[in-house]
Amino acid sequence: MSEEPLTLLSLPARAVRELAAPALADAVAYGDPDGVWLSDPTPEPRAYATVRDSLSVPVVHPQLGSDGDSVVRHARVDDALAAVAPDAAPELDVLTVQSSAVLDDLAAAFEAGERRPASERTHLVVPGLDVETDATSLSATLTASDELTRLQRATDAPITVLAGELPAGYHHDWTLDGTTVPVYGCGPPPGHGETPTFATLRCVSAGTVAATPMRTSQFGLRALAGIGAATATRLHDRGVDSRTDVRETPVRNLVDVSGVSRANAERMHAHAEVLATGDPLRLTNETLPVTRDDRPPLCLDIETDGLSPTIIWQVGVYDPHDDSYRSFVEREDPDEPGTIIEAFLEWFLATHADRTVLTWNGYRFDYPELERFIDKHAPHYAEAWADVWTYDLYKWAVRDGNALLPGRTNKLDDVAAALGFEGAETGLSGAQTAAAYQQFMRTGDPATVDWGRHERYCEDDCRALWHVYAAIRDADRRATTDTATDSGGTQAGLGDF
Repeated sequence: MSEEPLTLLSLPARAVRELAAPALADAVAYGDPDGVWLSDPTPEPRAYATVRDSLSVPVVHPQLGSDGDSVVRHARVDDALAAVAPDAAPELDVLTVQSSAVLDDLAAAFEAGERRPASERTHLVVPGLDVETDATSLSATLTASDELTRLQRATDAPITVLAGELPAGYHHDWTLDGTTVPVYGCGPPPGHGETPTFATLRCVSAGTVAATPMRTSQFGLRALAGIGAATATRLHDRGVDSRTDVRETPVRNLVDVSGVSRANAERMHAHAEVLATGDPLRLTNETLPVTRDDRPPLCLDIETDGLSPTIIWQVGVYDPHDDSYRSFVEREDPDEPGTIIEAFLEWFLATHADRTVLTWNGYRFDYPELERFIDKHAPHYAEAWADVWTYDLYKWAVRDGNALLPGRTNKLDDVAAALGFEGAETGLSGAQTAAAYQQFMRTGDPATVDWGRHERYCEDDCRALWHVYAAIRDADRRATTDTATDSGGTQAGLGDF
């Protein structure tokens, strides 16, 4: 089975129009896709031309094709994505259709042997595919379900569907007349509002698709701290069009831009350096979360059935001291949320009560939820848990402003990846792990969950947290001061970059 995923960039025309050329190049470089898909269901020739002229990777927009080009096919050839013939049989490929109206003809071509499927997995992009809901019956129907069923039955290898009208992050395994078809969204995420969005999609042979939604405001100049739309326009008017330009512009000149304070100029200057080098920067002399002894903190993560959880069904703990990992998972009875809490606390308090615990954004989720479940299901351990030293690295670095990080977002996986962390490529997100457990809760069938994969996802988060902690611990320190200059002295101000 092929282990190397295909990475696709799903880019709506609206996002293309919003992104200046340097920002577009920045977005593609950051996503590092094998190819770019314009996901719009209608022809967007200007956006297509803009992307084609700007990028060196394949750009796919089947709505511009003639009748004979209503289906296009790509696969990895010599480590690069390339168009391949219908009779090819690559391990992993991407079929893109103009609309669901093409699906019956595509199925007929497979049935007649005019097309050969991929040997492991086909990812099928259908720009106009959506889910219709009936508010009266509270039911949902996948459009073109009959056509997709026929197509899946006509191929020897499984198909994963990428639906253009469903938001990136959507996933549901549809059972269609006894045939299971996994469907993932590749359109704008929900709640995108006025800021155009796009998404990177990591597609693996196992059939999973890990979607990372991104906003156009996270690229180009606006990726820098302190630069909004108005400031970006004013910088552009001064000939500062890219983050490289910001790095090369003295702080005193940035301050000359209307609305840019000295502190803001120093911060955007430093952030440009951080994003360019991939190295974090400590902004203050504040110490990192301290430990009770000379051992590093234990890195903790929890998995729940949603943002308002009825169960903590997984607790993972990574110990950097001896490179060990321990997990506690409720695989048998989701109606007993106290079982995992008891097991975790018995182990932790017996062997690690003197250790410091570290999380990412734990003060806003992990710790309050743990405390709530302990109070309800294991109150006899509440006092002992209250005595444990707990810290939140996200709060220290981001909310308290002690560090600048190289990720385009401050999500743990984004920051860790920017710092060189290589995870297990589970193809999962937090929302997907919650959805998988919800399905287990509904069916009572443990076979519906790939437990090993979900455990690896939680372990990845714990190990990624330590990777980020260590990078910040070893990072250079530059304190912001009112007296910092850009005159080339030894004063450690942000403006000295």
